[in-house]
Amino acid sequence: MRAIHFLLGLLLFLGIAAAGLVLIVSPAYPECLKLAVGFGASLPPWVRVVAGVLVLGYLFIYLLSGVAWRRRRTFITFENENGQINVSADAVRDYLGGLKTEFAAVVWLKSLLRVHRGALEVGLILGVRDGTRIPELCKLMQARVRELLAEHLGTCDLAGVSIEVNEIQRRKKSTPDSAVP
Repeated sequence: MRAIHFLLGLLLFLGIAAAGLVLIVSPAYPECLKLAVGFGASLPPWVRVVAGVLVLGYLFIYLLSGVAWRRRRTFITFENENGQINVSADAVRDYLGGLKTEFAAVVWLKSLLRVHRGALEVGLILGVRDGTRIPELCKLMQARVRELLAEHLGTCDLAGVSIEVNEIQRRKKSTPDSAVP
């Protein structure tokens, strides 16, 4: 988005600079300006409206591309006897991503967090290896997430841990042709 804004700004600057340079350098300055205004007045009204809309649209796109579209950071907030604690949801999400190394059956893992009515909802989306007992793995992972959050975040109101298995990765079978004698 910054590159588009830069290019639009550069074109706008060059257009204004060229028009200014023509007016400054032109030996027939007043006549040149009268000619340009006369040419514009001689155009049909619909052409002038379309040109005005195009110029305003260009300026609008230029201004819109300059607006910083930032994602609002989410924090998990806790109260204790000493005050308030704010933990970034991104930090917790990254930390939960480390669960992949704790479970050998997990091939890949994506963690999602949502604060809903003051309670934290954790979602794990994962891919597992073929032959994995999925219900047992999910129970172990849910317990481990609860344990990690209680250990590191303390008094966290956890609404639940949902796990979604999106892929079961098959083992690569060795073919008889690829066997080494």
